[in-house]
Amino acid sequence: MDIVVAIHAACLLLLCAYAVHQGVLLVVYLLRGRSASSQSSRPTAELPAVTIQIPLFNERYVAARVIAAAAAQDYPRDKLQIQILDDSTDDTTEIARCAAAQACSSGLSVDVLHRNERQGYKAGALAAGLPHAKGELIAIFDADFAPPPDFLRRVIGEQNAFADPQVGFVQARWDYLNRDLNPITRAQAMILDVHFLIEQVARSLCGLPINFNGSAGIWRRQCILDAGGWQADTLTEDLDLSYRAALRGWRGLYLLDQGAPSELPADILAYKQQQARWARGTIQTLRKLLPELLSSSLKFHQKLAALMHLSGYVIHPLIFILSITTPLLVLDAVTSQGGLAGLPLWVNALSGLTLVPIASMLVAHLARRRSLIHFLRDLPAALLLGVGVSPSNTLAMLRGLLHEQVGEFVRTPKHRHSVFTYALRPDWTMWLELALAIYVGVAILLMLRFGHWPLGMPLFLYVLGFGGVWLSQALSASRHSSL
Repeated sequence: MDIVVAIHAACLLLLCAYAVHQGVLLVVYLLRGRSASSQSSRPTAELPAVTIQIPLFNERYVAARVIAAAAAQDYPRDKLQIQILDDSTDDTTEIARCAAAQACSSGLSVDVLHRNERQGYKAGALAAGLPHAKGELIAIFDADFAPPPDFLRRVIGEQNAFADPQVGFVQARWDYLNRDLNPITRAQAMILDVHFLIEQVARSLCGLPINFNGSAGIWRRQCILDAGGWQADTLTEDLDLSYRAALRGWRGLYLLDQGAPSELPADILAYKQQQARWARGTIQTLRKLLPELLSSSLKFHQKLAALMHLSGYVIHPLIFILSITTPLLVLDAVTSQGGLAGLPLWVNALSGLTLVPIASMLVAHLARRRSLIHFLRDLPAALLLGVGVSPSNTLAMLRGLLHEQVGEFVRTPKHRHSVFTYALRPDWTMWLELALAIYVGVAILLMLRFGHWPLGMPLFLYVLGFGGVWLSQALSASRHSSL
């Protein structure tokens, strides 16, 4: 049992370290965040040429919308090019060509570049389109985004975001078209808001490396080339290029005031798949860039912040391990007065720092001008979702660490109708989640049997998290099979 206590304590301390890191970012945001939303720049006199790249793969329901949004940009027609980078194997290609023809009729330059082989996935598509791009600035929008008509004009012209020649890319805030669709989308939005309303703001204010989020951003072409271009040796090509650019001396600029609406995965299967890809890709990026990061000329605090950022998904293996050790320690506390009582007092005290993410979610929620009632409604789902996907994210990270193969970049269906048309099927990890729910549930029943029900209360978070994610997948699979 001493080994279990040691493992449990180590996991708690590591979680506290990540909580402290997020707490620092939260304090920076609270002290200086308003200055980020009020900063202004002198408008640029000469607008540069821009190429909008739209990577597509089997997005029949949203392809026309994103192309129309790109074509509606309030930007000089002679300085705007749209590239549709299409790897589709269904009728998305024909839909994209029709939308492109309509955009061309208004005098725009629109090119549809179709690849028969999806080599390199999204990174490969972006890299293939770059030699044909005419713009010195490259804007990127995923298929599920709908940028407002003034996006380019505000970022490039009015805010003059690229006035500093060291700015390699600009990232805008993500907004959500379907935030209130269901509890899953509301929970995702609450989690993502911490990143887009607090973490990105604080990192940008402190001169720390920030990441391009894959969409709703603009790159300086020279920066892409100088950093080594788009590379397909990780599943998070956006994070990879962001840090390679930072290591070359470029910096990213985050614009809190500029939003771009997008769609969140509306189905638990799509969300799990997306999170597993992000978890695997993030750890691949860390493995790839860690030696160069440690030997770089970045300052110590920048290296430390970058390390915490790139290893952020480690919290999921920590949660996974705690879900196994906590029931053992609770049961041992009842039968032998060991277990949790065997933890040093200072470890139990420090574990209270793990509440910092909840404080961050509250601040971000209020920054969206959403009510406290909605926060209390959505918080349980956000916590349970974070716990419930920890097993699949842990396995994805292990694959990223142990396997040389990059893995398949599996697209995430996001439109609520395409979830069923591009049907996903649960994988075997759902049974691991069910097994964990049963395992922790048995521990709770034993607590009740021994009359120590207060000790079993914290375990309900794991039961509901794992059990809820499993049940959501089972219901989703049932709906798919009935179509």
